[in-house]
Formats: sequence, C-alpha cells, structure tokens
Amino acid sequence: MPLNPTAQNEMVTGVTWTHVGAHTLTDPGTGATANAGEATGGSPAYARQAVTRGTAASGAQTNTNAIAIDVPAGTYGFLTYWTAGTGNSGTQYRGYAPMGGANAIKGFASADVIANDKLWSAGHGMANGDRVMVFNVFAESLPTGLTEGVIYFVVGAATDSFQVSTTLGGSAVDITATGECFWQRVVPETFNSQGQITIAAGQLALDATAC
Repeated sequence: MPLNPTAQNEMVTGVTWTHVGAHTLTDPGTGATANAGEATGGSPAYARQAVTRGTAASGAQTNTNAIAIDVPAGTYGFLTYWTAGTGNSGTQYRGYAPMGGANAIKGFASADVIANDKLWSAGHGMANGDRVMVFNVFAESLPTGLTEGVIYFVVGAATDSFQVSTTLGGSAVDITATGECFWQRVVPETFNSQGQITIAAGQLALDATAC
C-alpha cells in the first residue's frame, strides 16, 4: 500500500524515538528487542545519545542536533533507534538504519532473469566492493537466495544492475527465483582504538518513503 508524502510524514512523526545507539555488523533485527551487538564499554564509556527531531518532510524525519557516540575499538554498521537511553526489554527498541550518512545510496531492485543472478536497479551508483543490504518491501518476496539482514558485497556492478556476494570479490549469490527488494548501501566505520561515530544535523533519518 503506497502512501503519499503527507501520510508518510504522519507515519514517521508518530514513531516514538528519543535516542540513537551504535551496533556492530550484527543485524539488529526488527523484533521487539534488538539482537545482541550494541556497542558496550570503552573510555569514555559508550552510551546512547539523545536526538532532537525535526519536522517531517518528504516522507522522512531527521535530527536537528549534531551527535557524537563514543565507541570502543570495533567495526560498526548500524545506527539503532530507541525510546530511552538504556534498556532492551521490549519497549525501548524501535529499529535501525544502515550507516551511510551523507553517502547513503538506496533504491529498489528486481531480479527477473535468475540465470544471471543480477539485481536490476537503474543508475544505482554502487561499485564493486561496496557493502549493501536488501529489505523486503510492499509485501513482495525477496529474490530467493538473498536474506534480509545480511550485509553483502557488490560484485558484477554495471550501470543498471549489480550482483552480490557474501565475500569481497567472491562469487555472486545464486538467485533461484525472481523477486523485488529495497536496498541500501552500508558504510561501516572501523576503529582500531577508542573513537567517535559522528552524525551531523540532518544525517540521521527515519524514512518512510519505501511505504
């Protein structure tokens, strides 16, 4: 059921979220609680940060404050949305966004010729070696062979199509049945020692444009 921008704005405004956290490359999931993988420890110690939300527009709502999240050494791939600074009991977790910030690239894709294992997405803008996730959307089925929550590597990239692999430069995932998906490039950040994930104003988005 596609929604117009007014309805999309109403949707994101109605979602309660007050804090943002950082997750490793483990898929946070979409259950009532987040999967294990939220950052912990460090000095200064990791803590979720408060978010000041702007007015929803064009189907999305973004932060109006600059955010800095202290994290220990590690690789992080997701920003998580929360209703509180602590807790994961089933009332605090709201969802997640793949990291990408100002470099976020996203779109829709379809697999209609399974013999070539390609996802077709006009002018997608990704290159071989990029990381990407696929999501089920509009109640359509993902192309068989792909799994939501897995971070894939782009291979076989062309202007209007790409393939995905579970390893950098590896063989393309075998797509055995047609389907459609929403995809987003993921730009993980790796810290060899204590560091900070920084989010400029306007770069943390709750986006309903795929609805």
